[in-house]
Amino acid sequence: MKVRLLSLAFASVFSITSLQSATFDDVQFWAGSGANRAGFIVDWNDGKGAESLLWGYRWDGAATGLDMFQAVVKADSRLFAHLGSYVWGTATLGIGYDLNNSGGFAVSPGLSFDAGGIAFDTNPDDARAASDLNDHYLEGWNFGFWGYFTKSNAGDAWTSSQVGAGDRSLADNSWDGYSFAPGFAGPEPGDPVAAVVPEPALAALFLTGGFLIACARRRQF
Repeated sequence: MKVRLLSLAFASVFSITSLQSATFDDVQFWAGSGANRAGFIVDWNDGKGAESLLWGYRWDGAATGLDMFQAVVKADSRLFAHLGSYVWGTATLGIGYDLNNSGGFAVSPGLSFDAGGIAFDTNPDDARAASDLNDHYLEGWNFGFWGYFTKSNAGDAWTSSQVGAGDRSLADNSWDGYSFAPGFAGPEPGDPVAAVVPEPALAALFLTGGFLIACARRRQF
């Protein structure tokens, strides 16, 4: 029973399939509501599977790329962002993800993430990393950065955005992508896997598994 419970716990984290050409039909995690749809991809390019993830965003009226970014981060309890507010706009400094769904995501040097998973801090640190080495987190300012890409439809080629996310007006069916570029040279967002609605943290599943095992043993005596 113990082995089975552990297998189920890990399956809840890693049972996702790479999407060679992502469409809205592939989105499993939607943030917001409304008639308009946009796709949102983050690619850490860090060699940790899955390194590129997909979400969707819905809205009515007008919305910007920054609106989508913050809405998705706030909706997904496993996704985190370090943003900097400057006189010229909002910069994406770091993005993290609780890849193994263990709960308690943190970075070192530390940041104070709010209840929505966002830390506003104008002190970037390229050496900042996830405290849990199994999680995603990359930050760049002096030696790398988060490249911002856009496209009008799912089947189009990515283009590097000429404006920041706060000045990017979203249109129905449009897509935004972030791809980390170490050394300021990196690829466009790669083929993603669909981010899933968070399951209970693995630790909770393990505790539940231990409780069930204890109950099973008690029944045997």
